Amino acid sequence: MIETRVESIRPETSAEVDGTPIRVWRVGNRVGEAPAWHPGQRCLYWIDVRGQQLLRLQPAAGELTRWMLPEVVGALALCDDDRAILAFPQRLVSIDLQSNVLRDIASVERERPTNRLNEGKVSPSGRWWVFGSMDDRPDKAATGALYCMGADAIVRRLHDGLVIANGIAWSLDGTTLYFSDSFAGQLYAAPWDDAAGTMGTPTLHTRLDEAAGRPDGAAIDVAGNYWSAGVSAGCINVLDPRGTIMRKIAIPCQAPTMPAFAGTGSMKVFVTSLIRPHWTRVGPWDGALLEIETDITGIIPPLFRLAAA
Repeated sequence: MIETRVESIRPETSAEVDGTPIRVWRVGNRVGEAPAWHPGQRCLYWIDVRGQQLLRLQPAAGELTRWMLPEVVGALALCDDDRAILAFPQRLVSIDLQSNVLRDIASVERERPTNRLNEGKVSPSGRWWVFGSMDDRPDKAATGALYCMGADAIVRRLHDGLVIANGIAWSLDGTTLYFSDSFAGQLYAAPWDDAAGTMGTPTLHTRLDEAAGRPDGAAIDVAGNYWSAGVSAGCINVLDPRGTIMRKIAIPCQAPTMPAFAGTGSMKVFVTSLIRPHWTRVGPWDGALLEIETDITGIIPPLFRLAAA
């Protein structure tokens, strides 16, 4: 059983996005990632990778819960019961959110000790969890990969040769899987068979360099546009289905990591952020959770159906 901490928290108001104030939740993350809205609970879950925490915000109550984890955590999936799946460096575990008990699900990449698992998203049907890995060394190589796991907890490799797997999302009809190599600044699109949980040959969808905002985590809106966290440029890049930037949203932090649509009507966006160890200047909202009201309706990924333990 792991330790939990419960805190009271209230948001602050920062700069505006297109005339709409941003609510800032000072959660003190080192590497906030993987925000996921739970519609039934009306709360947001996410992780702090280097802080080794799973977090849950209940915005209406102003309550923040932290689960203190034994290892670095790279990805999160919410299940359709009282569990979540966490990706530790080289293993997948489930956590019972009521009892706080961790259970091993699968080992991944034990043969790649310099890698760690990173990023993950539930497919549109809720049948599959696609997740990735990355080279965790300062001098990185293309040792990362993309994986898929179903309810039976069997893990299959979908694609190899990435440096930092990121940006996982699906087209509206569920037939195209998007993912990125955020280190290389490349976003890919691949055919996806949701019945089988298999991926076809990926093709380069677009490039996003340092100045534009290298593609980190992503979300999809109801028009099929891809909202990409520009982790190197303090922005969200909104790309149309052809891969063209149609809108750039400035975010009041240096390194946003992933957007997630949330709330009633899916017209709210939460954005996680990080603090880089080498920064000489840390801004007031770096490492915070940002909440943006929008007139765009987004897609909230479904809960994952994992077989009973």
